[in-house]
Amino acid sequence: MANTTLRSAFAVLPSQEKREIASTNWLIYFVVLHLVFQLILIVPALLSLRLFLRLGAFGISLVFVLFIPKREQTRLPVSNWAVAIFMLLTLECLHPDSTSLIAAAVQFALYPAILGPVFWVPRSTVTVRSFQSLIVLLWLYYSAGALLGVLQSYFPGTFQPQVATIIADMGKDYVASLQIQLSSGEHIFRPMGLTNVPGGAAYAGLYAILLGTGVLLSPKPPFFGARLTAIGTMVLGLMCLYLCQVRSILVMVGICMIVLLGLLAVSGRGTRLVGLLASIAAVIPVATLASLSLAGRAVTERLGTLVKTDAGTVYHQSRGRFLEDTLTYYLPEYPLGAGLGRWGMVCHYFKPIVTKLWVEIQWTGWLFDGGVPLIVLYFGAILVTTWSCLRVARGQAGGRDPSLSVWGAVLVSYNVGAIALCFNYTPFIGTAGLEFWLLNATLVCAAIHTDRNVVALGA
Repeated sequence: MANTTLRSAFAVLPSQEKREIASTNWLIYFVVLHLVFQLILIVPALLSLRLFLRLGAFGISLVFVLFIPKREQTRLPVSNWAVAIFMLLTLECLHPDSTSLIAAAVQFALYPAILGPVFWVPRSTVTVRSFQSLIVLLWLYYSAGALLGVLQSYFPGTFQPQVATIIADMGKDYVASLQIQLSSGEHIFRPMGLTNVPGGAAYAGLYAILLGTGVLLSPKPPFFGARLTAIGTMVLGLMCLYLCQVRSILVMVGICMIVLLGLLAVSGRGTRLVGLLASIAAVIPVATLASLSLAGRAVTERLGTLVKTDAGTVYHQSRGRFLEDTLTYYLPEYPLGAGLGRWGMVCHYFKPIVTKLWVEIQWTGWLFDGGVPLIVLYFGAILVTTWSCLRVARGQAGGRDPSLSVWGAVLVSYNVGAIALCFNYTPFIGTAGLEFWLLNATLVCAAIHTDRNVVALGA
């Protein structure tokens, strides 16, 4: 009876509105499938299929690029940069030092899969409502991951999935390095959340904080009590970051908050600025005290490494040496790339026929995959899409919609944080990169759709 009623209600909608609803469904389908593939990875019986599941998660984006009908003619400013990246990587496939044909092909395919939302999201009719649906889905999923990560620390062994085989096979010393000691003296793995990798809950903590901040600032909360829930997820997210001890993501969150506060200040949003400052002033002490009561020594020792000397020295002692090697050694040797499939998980799974290269930061990965031209093109693509989000944040796009304006500011801060993370990690060759382009493409498309409606209404 309910289904009949829904079909009847849909049948009487104007044809344009029907097309918009059907088109928007592609976005929701992708998010649901994307999250389901992540959850499947923690099923112990399927650990032997990890490679295929990982490829399948990215393959969805490629399938969407190929098969979603082109209902709209929207073209994002960053799309030309993405096309240039693909053309460059096509040439790189011919590099004499590329690994096996399969490894090179998989490494090549990762780029259009991760950048895929730039092409298939514009084919959907992304409205403000559908953008908010995407945000809520990701926010609730990653908040659940952060909550589970905290519970894994409060109840050791109770909510913990089986550690990924690839981690367990790295030896006892490495596995031991992924553990923390609780105040009770018990050793546990760093919170995994909804992953099977120790410390994997850190990304859940990042999104719980960042998206929770957006919900907190949004003029139209998605549901009753959303703002209070957002503060709770921010606390859980920060606790997760403390316990996971992934310093790079903790620093990224700090950069995001500083940039966001600056954007709110220069745009004259005094009320939201004060509200965010008050929330931060409440979240930090609560999360810090709760984490210290749970694993005091482990938390203080890890955080202490960030302030034991000046920032430059701290960075050089951890990841700075990899940047130095990239500039002084790898750049002169591989100015036009080192061939595809020579580093990372692709290299691990598909076994190179040439020397494997080690990558710890994104700049090195880009250099190996496409040399200086790829670094310029990919960094340019990030700057172009960040500029598009900044225009939304300043009300220059998106029909001055207050919700889009707030989320524009949040994503600008997120993008700046992602750039900073490139100096510590490789975010643009995995799930983090896919979600980066998904969020940015969806926001910009929602702004474009809103502008079109404003013009059509003669506003």
